[in-house]
Amino acid sequence: MTGARNDAMADHGPLAGIKVLDLSQGIAGPYAAAILAMQGAHVIKVEPPEGDWSRLMGGGKQGLTALSIACNPGKSSVCVDARKPEGLQLLARLVEGVDVLIESFRPGVIGRLGLDYATLAKRHPRLLYVSLTGFGDSGPYRDLPCADSVVQALTGMMVMNRDAVDQPRRIGMMAVDVTAGLYAAQGMTAGLLRQARTGLGGFLPITLMQSAAALQGIPILDAAMHAGAARKPPITVPSGTFRTRDGLVNLTALRDKMFHGLARALGQSAWIDDPRYRTNADRLAHADEINARIQALLLEADSAHWVARFRAEDVLCAPVLDYAGFMADPQARAQGVFAEIEQGPYGKLPYARLPGAARTTVPAAPVLGEHTEQVLTDAGISLARVSELRKSGVVYTHDDISAR
Repeated sequence: MTGARNDAMADHGPLAGIKVLDLSQGIAGPYAAAILAMQGAHVIKVEPPEGDWSRLMGGGKQGLTALSIACNPGKSSVCVDARKPEGLQLLARLVEGVDVLIESFRPGVIGRLGLDYATLAKRHPRLLYVSLTGFGDSGPYRDLPCADSVVQALTGMMVMNRDAVDQPRRIGMMAVDVTAGLYAAQGMTAGLLRQARTGLGGFLPITLMQSAAALQGIPILDAAMHAGAARKPPITVPSGTFRTRDGLVNLTALRDKMFHGLARALGQSAWIDDPRYRTNADRLAHADEINARIQALLLEADSAHWVARFRAEDVLCAPVLDYAGFMADPQARAQGVFAEIEQGPYGKLPYARLPGAARTTVPAAPVLGEHTEQVLTDAGISLARVSELRKSGVVYTHDDISAR
């Protein structure tokens, strides 16, 4: 199997002993649960017979896409058909003894299943209940379908990321989903601290819309403070991306001293005393000229040459790398930014470690239903009963799914 539970990690992480029931799908909820798993929590991921929809997005083998791998390392996957009464009973059984429950159903759905917070809190007052939705449980958008792309359009993120001709652009990665997962993980950690102190759980609602707003707090404030003003020019010159003989570099001169270092690196010490370039205000007035001169010089040598010269002068700069270049970068390697996970059927894959976490091995993500028998027997259900549930199509193991 590909994702055997990493009990060694669970025994030694800061959240060792914490048990999480992950009913969520997609990115935000599963990623939040994955963060807890990487900190030592035991996370049980419940999936329907067709699997979490992230297993279908982007292509992959055995339901292991980039999305499903990134959001589910180290979890135990149990496959339950909650559309059947016996399946719902099993979910209620799995709630017993967990510290955290995470769900991402549309508002109202979880209530119809009898697994809403108001219902469960009566029996489990210490349960920390996390609900991730697009727009929340009230308001005119409550029942609308929601996704990262919708929220980027709605919350000003595409306009904030507009190009030089003012065309709004979507950020290429699932920035809102991942951000919501991060806020959920932080909220869960705070909730677990309260739970440990008081013995009480609580309800933690996280929405994609609110998460996008919080992520953009600074540009939203800036827009309000300068409402009606024309689009602001760069705040410092030079600041941008320039082409070299073999690639691209990004340069920024925040202060006069840094501009002087840039001039020396370019072999243009005369710029230091040029009255047109003396202060940042002067340079702003001559931005096009300065940028054109820098661009012409940079085309004379490769990126590595210029980066070395700029760094020697303490100028803010970096080569523009793709992901392969980033993973090969000496600083990324020295800091152990990436772990290698053994993820069948792919073999070794890179996985960005959780910032600040110990450099433990990152476990693989599970295939659908990989731990169904183990999870259910751990919950006190006999193997004979599990076998009956498999035969009746209430639960599925990975073998059952492979045989379909």
